[in-house]
Amino acid sequence: TDLIAISISHRWAPVEVRERVQLTEDEARALVSDLRERDRMDALVLSTCNRTEIYVLPAELQSRSELSVAETLIDIALGKKELPEHESGTYKSYFEKLQSRDAITHLFSVIAGIDSQIVGDQQIFAQVKDAFRISSEAGVSGFIGKLGQAAFRVAKRVITETSLTEGAATISYAAVEFARKIYDDLKSRHILIVGAGESGELAAKHFIERNAGRITVANRSIENAQAMVERISNGERTELYDGISLVGLETALSKADIIVSATSAHDYVITAQMMKAALRKRTSSSPVVMIDIAVPRDIDPEIAKLSNVFLKDIDDLRSIVDRNTDRRRQEIPKAEAIIAEEVKSFLETLSKLEAGPSIKELREKFELVRKEELD
Repeated sequence: TDLIAISISHRWAPVEVRERVQLTEDEARALVSDLRERDRMDALVLSTCNRTEIYVLPAELQSRSELSVAETLIDIALGKKELPEHESGTYKSYFEKLQSRDAITHLFSVIAGIDSQIVGDQQIFAQVKDAFRISSEAGVSGFIGKLGQAAFRVAKRVITETSLTEGAATISYAAVEFARKIYDDLKSRHILIVGAGESGELAAKHFIERNAGRITVANRSIENAQAMVERISNGERTELYDGISLVGLETALSKADIIVSATSAHDYVITAQMMKAALRKRTSSSPVVMIDIAVPRDIDPEIAKLSNVFLKDIDDLRSIVDRNTDRRRQEIPKAEAIIAEEVKSFLETLSKLEAGPSIKELREKFELVRKEELD
């Protein structure tokens, strides 16, 4: 195969470089169309916060080398972002160039989650799937379509045949997993997120993925709380979400079953006195799960001594994450073996498909000779 790829990722490039070259979905769609119409290349464009990658199958390579195609792709990717010339020159050094089997193996490693910043990251599967969808909508099929089917098969095998994606590997995810140990069914639970920052929003999204019931977001700025509510609800079932200011925190504490705090405050946001008052007002006899993922801590550690309260802080969760990450890393050789198998199988299938027209032509020729001889 003449597949050629370029990649800029967390492996070589710092975040300030990655964010400058990251493509929006519209930019990725336009790039796929441009490459197809102008340069006669079937293309796949994958762009996330941790990587921007372009895979192409040029219509012809006779007039140019693989290296020159890769250099052209880098220029096109940087050109889409209209970066100043001095920045473009610096950014070029962060790109990795891949071709043929190496490019296929790399894509399979990405979708499997072993090339992710968080080993076993499950978000990447959906992101790669979206990239193939964009290519398909642009009319790209053939080889790229077959590559997509093989990549999806790799991801599914890694999920079912290894433990690479099991267990919490981020603090926000670990917070949700801990809550689920106390409350297996989150649908009937009221969740309070204190803080409208990235960590709190990520935890809220994980709760929603696990069918959380009601979610309240409390923040110093009520506008920021309500803006976060809009983002996490996506305009659906908005009656289950609300944003409040910290003025209403004490009332919210008395109603919540699960509390996750992630502000940037310098003092305790939830004091022992506040929590005692909230427990007195509480009508439910169910336990209260409190998870503090802020640094410095938001929740007074004295609260852990109160009856019917389970409190975990960021150090407790980090130890869970570290254990899970170690377990995931141990699964990488299994995932690599699956990838090697699937690359071999994919290339063998391609070889047969490429030989197909020649075999058909030979058969037709032999049939013509047979007819002539019979005549």
